[in-house]
Amino acid sequence: MQTTVSARSSTLAADASAAPPEPLAETRATLIEGARRRFGAIPAEVLVDHVLERCGASDFAVRAAAMEALERRWTFAEREGLTVATRPGGDAVLGAYTTSRHGVRAKRKGKGKDKGGGRARGRRFRGEARPYTTVLEDVRPIAASCDCPDFVRSSLGVCKHALVVLDFVFGSRAKLARAGRERDAIADRRSGASTARLGWDPVLPLSGELDRVAGLRLEVGGRARLSRVADAFVGGRVARAVLGDVERRRELLASLNALISAKADAKRGSAGRARVELEASPSARAIVVEELERAERRARCAKAAAKAVPHLRSLARRLYPYQREGVERFLSTGRLLLADDMGLGKTTQAIAACHALFESRAVRRGLVIAPASLKPQWLREWQETTRVPVAVVDGTPEARARQYRDLDEGFLILNYEQLLRDAEHVSRLAPEIVVLDEAQRIKNYATKSAAYVKALTPAYRLALTGTPMENRLEELASVLDWIDDVALAPKWRLVPWHTESAGDGSAGGSGGARNLVTLRTRLAGCLLRRVRKEVLDQLPARTDTRLPVEMTPQQTDAHDELTLPIARLVQRSKKRPLSQPEFLRLMQLLTQQRIIANGLGQLRFDEIWPAYRDARPDAMLLEGLFAPKLIELRRLLGDLVLEQGRKVVVFSQWRRMLRLCEWSVRDVLAARGLRGVFFTGAEKPSQRTRSVVDFHDDPRTAVMFLTDAGGVGLNLQRAASACINLEMPWNPAVLEQRIGRIYRLGQKQPIDVFNLVSEGSIEARIAGLVGAKQALFSGLFDGTTDEVRFDCAPSMLTRVERLVEPSAAADLVERGDGAAPADEGAAIDGSDGALADQVPAAAPTPAPIDRGMLPAMFDAVRVERLGDGGIRIEAPPEVAGTLLSLFEGMSKLLASCAPRPS
Repeated sequence: MQTTVSARSSTLAADASAAPPEPLAETRATLIEGARRRFGAIPAEVLVDHVLERCGASDFAVRAAAMEALERRWTFAEREGLTVATRPGGDAVLGAYTTSRHGVRAKRKGKGKDKGGGRARGRRFRGEARPYTTVLEDVRPIAASCDCPDFVRSSLGVCKHALVVLDFVFGSRAKLARAGRERDAIADRRSGASTARLGWDPVLPLSGELDRVAGLRLEVGGRARLSRVADAFVGGRVARAVLGDVERRRELLASLNALISAKADAKRGSAGRARVELEASPSARAIVVEELERAERRARCAKAAAKAVPHLRSLARRLYPYQREGVERFLSTGRLLLADDMGLGKTTQAIAACHALFESRAVRRGLVIAPASLKPQWLREWQETTRVPVAVVDGTPEARARQYRDLDEGFLILNYEQLLRDAEHVSRLAPEIVVLDEAQRIKNYATKSAAYVKALTPAYRLALTGTPMENRLEELASVLDWIDDVALAPKWRLVPWHTESAGDGSAGGSGGARNLVTLRTRLAGCLLRRVRKEVLDQLPARTDTRLPVEMTPQQTDAHDELTLPIARLVQRSKKRPLSQPEFLRLMQLLTQQRIIANGLGQLRFDEIWPAYRDARPDAMLLEGLFAPKLIELRRLLGDLVLEQGRKVVVFSQWRRMLRLCEWSVRDVLAARGLRGVFFTGAEKPSQRTRSVVDFHDDPRTAVMFLTDAGGVGLNLQRAASACINLEMPWNPAVLEQRIGRIYRLGQKQPIDVFNLVSEGSIEARIAGLVGAKQALFSGLFDGTTDEVRFDCAPSMLTRVERLVEPSAAADLVERGDGAAPADEGAAIDGSDGALADQVPAAAPTPAPIDRGMLPAMFDAVRVERLGDGGIRIEAPPEVAGTLLSLFEGMSKLLASCAPRPS
């Protein structure tokens, strides 16, 4: 019994040179017109007919994209100077070719004289990693096979190598005529052959699952003995039962690979070989090798996972069920894009996976690649989760090289820029597992980051991102390339097949997405995403997340200019008590650093706001504010409000920052018919009441922007389930009061708290001193109901000293504390900044009130409304004199205005 199979798709028509069905006549004519004179000697109609058949039941968008994909491949071939290097023996036209990018392409009129002399030229492949084999089986219609990666992924049935071969044949009438005669002779020889042939259908299905093994086709000769593999095929195709059974599938691929290798050995004249009965096309050979490697990798990972999973019990923190599921999924497959919603603990899952693999000795060395601003956070999370050794890559090139060289066991945390600079050392390290944080960094194929990451080939690959696709499907495909480069193949078909045309005639217009069931089906094997609402019952009552934000160079410069004058005042306080103006000056400088950490836009608010207020917040305007927190807030609210459908409270100490924030996200919210409201000290009581009512009852009111005026006495737990703090307050009790607006009795959902912290700034040092639960200035603001209580100043100054850059303090100790220059730092309100050196060493009585000192003074004062209607005012001692003078002056003013009794 003989089963016949063609290398072409079984769905192709018997004669592709015939005119296509009438409904495609206009499509064919349009595509041919666009393809003329673009493919060398290859006739446009031959390629168009080839594309129409390969694209099956698609539409014009897909067919046009296929022609563009062919044109790109032809352009690459010309750019690389590809030419035929070896060809079939004698005068044969059909058969095996190789191409080379070396040598000058011959003029077409001389191509017909090659006569096989290309064999000598084909020995030089210095520019190729390997010479791919391209087999030409027919030219009208095109039937070709190649073992290059593009051929087995593109679903085009040709590649740049095949196009070069076709150009070589179509350039000579004699070759074309000979090809027709050879096709019939080859068919006759195969009909009585005693061997079996393995081919592969290169057309990847438009819908449903994508399994390249299903494309294998077996043609069994009458006397061929292939009992080991023949039973796995039904009608020349791989049986469904075999495709769905992991072990039987792997055994089939292993058997086919052994037969193909034996055939190759026989051709090379290996001694003592057994009788060989299987011939394979180049693409079938490549598919067997690639899919066998994938099957064996999965088998190894599954075996290693069985030993690794029990070690999760030794983690320092408990995994929630969905987190354990994510870890086990990665361990069993070895490659995964983990795209859980923000706040679901992707970092914890990644660390747990590394812990389990290391403790079970499945891996010894690994890397975490993350944005530079996230490296400290990774280190903290790691040390709180596991004792597996880890270090942050840092220092000079020599120091970093030493870190890579000395790593025998453990993990290194480095950033993307370091990967580019240290690629040679990373390659030599040969990590067995690589975790890629914020994997959207490789969403663009053309970036160096993408190229260098994809050059890493560890056995275990884990990519983390909450936004696997930010704008285009191509971004998702680029990220997945490192995880599974077949899942979304072919890339050229991704956008036209899954994007709905807008229908308005606009270039590149998109009216939505389509065929999403297919997209989800093909992503299921390599992507895991859980949204918050799916795991609500597993989430903790409260999750605190620190979000590091990297400052711009302009922010850093402005921030660091103030460190030295702050250090001078701190050093001075060690020699004698600071005077009242000196202390206020210190508070001004510290407050100004905090404002700069929020962004230069807040610092220069009065200057820039008139121009920004009515403008649309595009990327250029946002970057011009030198306030990366605004960009981070847009992203965060996009996740929480637009994707998860939650209401959010956003806190800042400064209303100016809140106004910038509301402006920066206004368009994002408005696009969904949403808006934000304010609750600050600037609104009238009636407006604040209206804002609270709308936030609770109006589904369109999604965000409330609050200063600490809303930090007490406001119950929002029935409206919001997320809190964003734009900066860390001085007093951690204030932080807890903010969170307490939504984290209180009556809250029925787990809440998320996000603290935005500018790395390298005073904020980061405050956050480091505060810790998870500890108060930075514990005991400083400790008062009673009916009094203004002033605490001990040295306690506060001691803590302020810890906020000063160590280098600046050390520099002062070395040089001595000289007089501060008059311009050591501008006061927030524009005062001349010379107060510190214009007052005596001690001020026994309150100094006259200077309006320039008022902002810093009130920053140091806390007013709290009590349950019985009273208020409590708390302040440090240095402010007491001025504050009391102010109160006394107001008292006298009010007394003078009071009506006298008649």
